[in-house]
Amino acid sequence: MQKLELFDETFDPNRTESYELSIQVSLNGFSFCLKDLTRDFFIGLGTCPFDLSTVSSDDWVQQVSFIANSYKWMSSPFKRVLFCYVSPSFCLTPKEFFSPEHAKNLLLTSHQIDELDEVRFNENHEGMVSIFSVPSTLVTSWLKIQSKSRIIGYCDSPLNFHQINFASESNPVLTISFNSEFAVITVSANQILLHCGSINTFNLDDTLYHIVNICKTLGVDTSKTKVITMGYHSNSETMGRMIERFFGEVSSVSKLQQNHFSYLLNKYKGKFASLFNQTLCE
Repeated sequence: MQKLELFDETFDPNRTESYELSIQVSLNGFSFCLKDLTRDFFIGLGTCPFDLSTVSSDDWVQQVSFIANSYKWMSSPFKRVLFCYVSPSFCLTPKEFFSPEHAKNLLLTSHQIDELDEVRFNENHEGMVSIFSVPSTLVTSWLKIQSKSRIIGYCDSPLNFHQINFASESNPVLTISFNSEFAVITVSANQILLHCGSINTFNLDDTLYHIVNICKTLGVDTSKTKVITMGYHSNSETMGRMIERFFGEVSSVSKLQQNHFSYLLNKYKGKFASLFNQTLCE
């Protein structure tokens, strides 16, 4: 993760009560964006690496302190705060089949849960519930800074984006939200959500294999499937060409105009799509 700091000239650290703060924290560092809710306008974007990667639960207290000290205004009151831990560990279940006491067991069917992690869930996906884990000390430390934060799963942002933009389409649509080490794959067809899961993206061939195999398992015709990519991938151009060999239409999320951006941030809206789209997780 490299240091990035962009603020529109209208950013005022004394007006945070009219702003929305979206923040994502990973083992390498944290990223954030600011939205002026009065103008429906993104005015800030930043990434900041930690001095050392977090390797144990005890480190999170120090790292959250580092976040707060890096930007003093983050401790100020905001209109809304959306907090996310970057992780591929999540699962979905229909709301009618969900009960909180079984959330942990449902997540364990597909992902490991660290001993000091806590399991959370969100009921906001048109009848679906997302279940995810997050380090307990990370959440506890952050809530001491922003007690009213909404804790969301990493899947919530791309899932909301997919449902808002493509849920009404009859032809298959597949969105790929790339992270540095994994991607969230969401598929729908005939106005039905068919899949939302994560895959590793260390190897290009394996990544493409898993994407195509997901469609085949679902009975989705790849030649008739629209693919939308977003986020960061170290070999994005090569990956895009490989995907085009199997799918009918491939485009980048940067071409979709769903939010208003400062001119400084405009060119980053595709790379940081998952972060910007946290605003959809109200």
